[in-house]
Amino acid sequence: MIRLESVRKQYPAGLVAVEDLSLDVPDGEVCVLVGPSGCGKTTILRMINRLIEPSGGRILVDDEDILRVDPVELRRRIGYVIQQVGLFPHQTVATNVATVPRLLGWDRARVSARVDELLDLVGLPADENRNRYPNELSGGQRQRVGVARALAADPPIMLMDEPFAAIDPVTRTQLQDEFLRLQQTLRKTIVFVTHDIDEAVKMGDRIAILQVGGRLAQYDPPDRLLASPANDFVADFVGHDRALKRLRITRIDLDALHRPPTAGDIAAARTVLETHDLVVVVDDADGQVAVLARGDDPPAIVPGVEQDRPLQDALALMLERHCPWVAVKKDGRYVGLLGINDFWNGAVT
Repeated sequence: MIRLESVRKQYPAGLVAVEDLSLDVPDGEVCVLVGPSGCGKTTILRMINRLIEPSGGRILVDDEDILRVDPVELRRRIGYVIQQVGLFPHQTVATNVATVPRLLGWDRARVSARVDELLDLVGLPADENRNRYPNELSGGQRQRVGVARALAADPPIMLMDEPFAAIDPVTRTQLQDEFLRLQQTLRKTIVFVTHDIDEAVKMGDRIAILQVGGRLAQYDPPDRLLASPANDFVADFVGHDRALKRLRITRIDLDALHRPPTAGDIAAARTVLETHDLVVVVDDADGQVAVLARGDDPPAIVPGVEQDRPLQDALALMLERHCPWVAVKKDGRYVGLLGINDFWNGAVT
């Protein structure tokens, strides 16, 4: 959907903001640009929608050179979300969201329906919020309106420049989760700028780590980037806790689970222990799972986690409950055990 070919940006004073940058952003994926101050993240974003003109190279959007496209028409096909939102303070929420559809000449009924649809989609019920003004909203609510405005004309591409950076940590996490939920449905092609590697790992399908001067240090999916940093710069930037970061994005692998024999009650479990070292007691009535090892009595109840959760959640439960096991469930039904030793020996990652 977006291709940068040897893109360069040099300002008249001689400063090179971006040097020979090439990368592809596949259709429907989130590409996160991350790096230290001065690495050209925002410059790259603004070159894609021609708010800044590149000095060299080519930028293609859907195989079309953007320099051959009228910049106004180009920008109407690209949603843009910035850190401070940039809502028009004298206009209602509904009027703000409707900005681009009105410029495109949509009829009033279509605009109104689209505004209501989007406000509901971003978690701001239309009947409660369409007639409010920006100064009546919290920072998180204004940011949601900004996202709705960027989505209004259903653009295939969105550019997001540190959209959640000015929000408190709790609201920021909520907005990130909400946006990822939306992306699962909408599948937009997104270029997302952040200075926070944790946010990059959480939000990105691919991460481009940039050095000062817009030089590309590594461009990979988060798991590969964390597992195999390309050089010392990348390793230092992602942090020495990169193994823990991988746990946040690695789902539980059903094939890696332990599956000791199961029993429906304690008496049956003790019989099983005559020939096995470990047995799992599963109470189908309430979903409770307990582990009974030879020489232990009574069984130890273990916490449960759904199989679609990241490994971080499983490890956190074990540490919080001081328990060496967690019961992995699929749709609420027990499917196997994950042990804390699996993390130490690398069996799950």
